[in-house]
Amino acid sequence: MIDRLRLYRAGIWAVTAPLPRNRRKALRHRLRAGLDNRRTLGADLLVLSRAKSGRTWLRAMLSRLYQHRHGLGERQLIEYDNFHRQCNAVPIIAMSHGHYLDQLARHARHGPVLKARPVVFLLRDPRDVAVSEYFQSTRRASAHKRELYEVEQASSMFEFVMLSPLGLPAICDYLNFWHRELDGWPRVYRLFYEALRADPGAEMARLLAFLGQDFSADEIAEAVEFTSFEALKRKERENFFHNSRLQAANVEDPDSYKVRRGKVGGYRDYFDSEEIERIDRFVAERLAPDLLARLTS
Repeated sequence: MIDRLRLYRAGIWAVTAPLPRNRRKALRHRLRAGLDNRRTLGADLLVLSRAKSGRTWLRAMLSRLYQHRHGLGERQLIEYDNFHRQCNAVPIIAMSHGHYLDQLARHARHGPVLKARPVVFLLRDPRDVAVSEYFQSTRRASAHKRELYEVEQASSMFEFVMLSPLGLPAICDYLNFWHRELDGWPRVYRLFYEALRADPGAEMARLLAFLGQDFSADEIAEAVEFTSFEALKRKERENFFHNSRLQAANVEDPDSYKVRRGKVGGYRDYFDSEEIERIDRFVAERLAPDLLARLTS
């Protein structure tokens, strides 16, 4: 099934291509955010997360649950309303990184509508997110995405993590902001990637209870097995879903996969002891203390 969001975004890239670089980037940011926010207002559920926080895995698990329950084709992933159009018992799910979403939340008319829906805030240790962003930017991202997020220049992984616009400063600030902002919203569920990795069945059961979805323990267990790390890695290698979200950029390069490692604390495997100490100190100083405690417990 065609992913209309990707078609719309491709149109944004095309119509802005002739503009000067700075105007092109600014307009692309605004148009993409406006498109995402309009879709959010039309959704039944919002999943909010920083990039590289496990959203594709969550998408795959939710997709499998609804496939299994409603007899939908298994070679597809939820893309906003595509499952809903096949079966109206499936909610419309908007998955957003939240660009300009805070402005929408303050809007006199749209803000109350936005805050009335359930929100799942998916969080992951910013150190693992930053390393995953490095591989996304160097192995998977298109040229126009690298331009948009100002990561065109080659750098070492440590420099990327510490200094890049997609590195630790931006990730920590993002988590701090939305952690505070969502405290005032009535229907928010904080889903921690680390807890989801440790016990996906139990975490999915808690999430689904929050959403008022009555999936059984057997249905959840089947979805967890279908979307296990090993299973998704294999499906990505085989292009099972025929979807660029889960398609390796280069099947011979393990670091070009969307499902790359998924290891909690895996950032430590890429740096020497001095670099790890600097990374850990930065996060300890920058990230909200209660978030740091929850992410590292």
